Amino acid sequence: MKVTIVGCGALGSLLAFKLVRAGIDVGVCQRPGKQFDAIRDEGITFIDRDGKAEKVNCMVESRLDDLPPADLVLVLVKAYQTEDAATALKGHVLREVVVLTLQNGLGNAETLARVIGEEHVAAGTCTYGAHRIGPGRIAWGGDGLVRFGPWKAGEDLSRIEALMQKAGIETRLERDPRRALWEKVILNASVNTVSALTRLKNGQILESPEAVALMRKLVEEGVRAAHLAGEAVETEPMWLLVRTVLGKTANNRTSMLQDVENKRKTEVDAIVGTLVDQARENGETLARLETVYALVKSLHLGGLKRHE
Repeated sequence: MKVTIVGCGALGSLLAFKLVRAGIDVGVCQRPGKQFDAIRDEGITFIDRDGKAEKVNCMVESRLDDLPPADLVLVLVKAYQTEDAATALKGHVLREVVVLTLQNGLGNAETLARVIGEEHVAAGTCTYGAHRIGPGRIAWGGDGLVRFGPWKAGEDLSRIEALMQKAGIETRLERDPRRALWEKVILNASVNTVSALTRLKNGQILESPEAVALMRKLVEEGVRAAHLAGEAVETEPMWLLVRTVLGKTANNRTSMLQDVENKRKTEVDAIVGTLVDQARENGETLARLETVYALVKSLHLGGLKRHE
């Protein structure tokens, strides 16, 4: 089975590394820039929890047209780039191809389904931790789980589950991925925003009683947004999930924090903005989520550079 990874940041690099190391044929579609050059010239280097470095090589191109046809496409671009990725994929998705989004936020699967057809789309979440320490180089940030399922009910994705497991990626196949997406967006809305605003690693956040108390309130508001959307997410299991993920990824710097540190546009609109909008559409206000949303958006005023 051939795999194409669209967007090779920290998570894309981690999954590419694991898949290539397992002997799976992987091609990367990455926009030109330092990351592209590093993968092309030096491959992808992963530094594990013990500080040991290992490198793999894979094909990298800046256009999908230059990569061989794939059986599985992993979409890992930023949420605000999904429309462009979907448009680029149109025409490359043949009869049996699965396009799996493991992106942050809500709305990515809907965009892909609208452009390429829901029968090709799968959606999921990933709680593995990894952070870039330089172009083409990533470091372990914590083990996690990939949960995914078909966007169109009834599609058989057992072959994708088997592929992930072959690569040593802990995987859970869901009949319907929508609840998993809501749980992940609530997790990100509470953790990523606090990390971006405090500049703390995941484990450090747990050491701050004030930060923990704020995250708890953000989780409660996120659960309220889910209920307004008709999703049966509950506060206590959700809060346990947040604390568990923070513990397992204690050394990780969230993607939103990495974006802020590198003066890149964040995904706060897809993560927090969707929750705020859901409440507003129902005549409610989520005060703490609106506050962290405004604060993270204000960080953008410090100057952004082109995302690579």
